[in-house]
Amino acid sequence: MVGQRVLLWLAVVGVAEVGVSALLDDVVDSLRNLPVIGNILQASFHPVFRPVMPSLQAAGHRESTDEDLESPCYEDLGCLYTSKEFYHPFHRPVNVPPYSREQVNVKYTLYTRKDREGTTVGAQDVKQLVNTSFSPFKKTKILIHGFLSTNTVTWMLEMTRALLVHDDFNVVAVDWSGGSRALYTQATANTRLVGLEVAHLIRRLHELSGLSPQDVHIIGHSLGAHAAGYAGERVTGLGRITGLDPAEPYFQHLSPRVRLDPTDAAFVDVIHTDTNSILALGLRQPVGHLDFYPNDGGAQPGCETIARVPLTAMTDGKNIFEGLDAAQRDLVACRHYRAPKLFTDAIFSSCPYIAFQCESYKQYLAGQCTSCGEDGSKCARLGLQAERWPGRNRTQRAAMFLSTADGPNYCLYHYRLIIEVAHIIGRLGSVRGHLHIYAINANGQIRELHMAHSAKTFHPGRSYTFLAHHRQDLSDTQEILVHWSYEASPFDPSTLCVLFCDTSLPLGSISFSSVDQVANRRYKNYISEGPDNVAMCHKQGHNLILIKSGETVKLASSPKCDLVTRRLLVLLDAVSRPIRYVKAISDSPNLIEPVNWVAVR
Repeated sequence: MVGQRVLLWLAVVGVAEVGVSALLDDVVDSLRNLPVIGNILQASFHPVFRPVMPSLQAAGHRESTDEDLESPCYEDLGCLYTSKEFYHPFHRPVNVPPYSREQVNVKYTLYTRKDREGTTVGAQDVKQLVNTSFSPFKKTKILIHGFLSTNTVTWMLEMTRALLVHDDFNVVAVDWSGGSRALYTQATANTRLVGLEVAHLIRRLHELSGLSPQDVHIIGHSLGAHAAGYAGERVTGLGRITGLDPAEPYFQHLSPRVRLDPTDAAFVDVIHTDTNSILALGLRQPVGHLDFYPNDGGAQPGCETIARVPLTAMTDGKNIFEGLDAAQRDLVACRHYRAPKLFTDAIFSSCPYIAFQCESYKQYLAGQCTSCGEDGSKCARLGLQAERWPGRNRTQRAAMFLSTADGPNYCLYHYRLIIEVAHIIGRLGSVRGHLHIYAINANGQIRELHMAHSAKTFHPGRSYTFLAHHRQDLSDTQEILVHWSYEASPFDPSTLCVLFCDTSLPLGSISFSSVDQVANRRYKNYISEGPDNVAMCHKQGHNLILIKSGETVKLASSPKCDLVTRRLLVLLDAVSRPIRYVKAISDSPNLIEPVNWVAVR
């Protein structure tokens, strides 16, 4: 099967070099209908393109005024009241009414464990769902696709299969392709009608079968996330909405009435994956109770190279056609489609996908935000488990950060390292360079911990915290290797070494802890099970090791290390006092024996 996928993918690539592949015609034709391809990429409102937009406006598109806002009504669905909040001269300069109900042609496909192939009914025939394998006593997941898609897009199929394996849900896949395959400006208007349809679906299922709205969870991608919000504002007591990289164009910085917001459901969680570039497709601003920002919500690992595309074709979906569908979307909008992939991967991943509340991703990478707090509300699990967040019942709102890897398994295990740099009396200045740390697991395998930092200046008598990560669970680590390489900075004279100076790093001890393991214990009723960190030092319990530039040393866990750490803290405190101290140093060039500190008056 993999071989067939490779051959098919090579054929697609070959055709693409001389023309547009027939397999991509559907997407390309849709793009041709846009005023410019940049309509997907914010061209309709970005200041770079604004001067040329009047000549590109399609017939029927016009700037709205307070007196020129339409409020269409749809039979038993209700009316759409378009207030002035839906117009902004910069962020939403174009407003058009939605298509007719017949043109959008919303359909629902119900999947259950008894009906894995699915049963499809039209939006105006909702009553038929009650006579299928639908059960009002099960929790219901409603999936809504985004711009230019249908409900057979690969991420929806894969998520449906994963959800049904995880639990006995009702899974309803919404198809609004009659409204999504249009000009972007028109598609944004059509999402409001889709919201009415989905709200009507939930109300009718409640009336006909007794389904409780609090047992309904809507999961929407891109424009589908805002459609979920429109549905939520019409359903009293809706349980949950998950926004998967909600679309930015025509929604960013507008009133909560225009976009997804926390009032649309009892719990709203959002995953932002395409927010940090001029051509970003996703919202940057927080719009939920919980807003997750994997990799700061911007550059997603693996998306920076086109080499990922054939890999996606071979690994995504259960057959060749699903793989090719996922590949073409990765080619056009890899970061935008990463959000649904992360949510699906988190359903079964043994890796916990824990994110932490922090002021910024930079602070998160610096290891400054690795605590769940006293009540556990400063961390949360991305994915289905997000609803267990302790802060959800307190109307809290929080931005959470985490790092992920490239696929197909995206979760990373995170580790906090606290480096204690010793102070040697008589030695002046700081040392600057790179630390490389390798964990040795219980099987003796050596794995490098990836630390997001460049060369760093280490000052004597200070401790430094780093956040490291790896694809494997290395929480059983009891030994580590530390490699040090000196590198001076031309902008910091204190780090320069010309003659007769020491470029070694005086390392006292390293505290190692599995961030995810500690947070997971907090997340599960906050029960502590064992120590939060492991102290490692020289195996004989020496107070410090002088690591020469280019050398690698081993540190190991030992009861003596706790004593070493306490000594270092005492010594550092002593150094800060206005008393002169002396110590005895061994003859060894690398090791300093336990220090006998004597105050000299």
